[in-house]
Amino acid sequence: MARVAQAFEASNPDVNVQLEGMGSIQVIRQVTELNISADVLMVADCSLIPTMMYNTTMPGSSQAYADWYVRFSTSSVVLAYTNQSKYASQINSTNWYSILERPDVSFGLPNPLIDALGYRALITIQLASTYYNDSSIFYNLITQNFSPPIDSVANQSGYTISVPDVQQPKNSKIVLMSSSIQLIPLLQAGDIDYCFLYMSNAKQYGLPYVQLPDEVNLGNPQYEPSYLRIHVTFGYARFASIGPSRDGDTIYFGITIPNNAPHQSLAVQFVNYVLNGDGKGIFDSVYQPVFSPPYTDNLNALPAGLKSSVEPEP
Repeated sequence: MARVAQAFEASNPDVNVQLEGMGSIQVIRQVTELNISADVLMVADCSLIPTMMYNTTMPGSSQAYADWYVRFSTSSVVLAYTNQSKYASQINSTNWYSILERPDVSFGLPNPLIDALGYRALITIQLASTYYNDSSIFYNLITQNFSPPIDSVANQSGYTISVPDVQQPKNSKIVLMSSSIQLIPLLQAGDIDYCFLYMSNAKQYGLPYVQLPDEVNLGNPQYEPSYLRIHVTFGYARFASIGPSRDGDTIYFGITIPNNAPHQSLAVQFVNYVLNGDGKGIFDSVYQPVFSPPYTDNLNALPAGLKSSVEPEP
């Protein structure tokens, strides 16, 4: 986005693009709860936009904060490391979870209450338990290392992962950060051995990574029925406003323009720049390719300046 902003400013010398990044849930709460103005909003989980913005009205108005999104890119969950990580020469797609279980190995997670990759990592670990036919994986990696525990319990349709209102690793095995990007400096400095990232981020930072099976990595829509069998529920009261659970799903990144954006026409121009202009080329060049065409959940609500280049979701 920094490169996109710089290129957009070069083409529009009277414009100053101001970027602020954080976990996807926090990004939306900046607008809907802290009343911070934003012209363009981008998240790593497009389903958060309708969940958190469509049924939340702006102060002094009956209008929702948003009524459309564009699904513009995807990725998959990988396990990133460095050449200095313990057992880096041994880890692969068949033994990664057993490497993480070793007592001398540490790994990082984004906070699932803040960052979409946080709850996606939990879903990935539960999917691994099923894929590798080892019911102990989630307990060994997650449950026993948190106090209070994060549990995963089987039900008729799959598994429910319960995230309590307190996020507290009980030892140095797991490091919890508010966003996935904050884990990368810890990994590079050797403070942790491994961390869950999107493949696009691992490639952008030149990190080696274990490519997890498609049945596990949330990156292949062919396996979406299996992904959807995993549900994450949150015990924290603030989630009453967005619903108490998140479902396993294929990873789709989303973009929207809030209805209270102060520069609506310029925001449309910027979104077009990302979806179809030189910004798309920048995204493509850094391993985050933009769909051609991108898809929207509500073509009728889409600004007129975007309708010609976006199609309804299949």
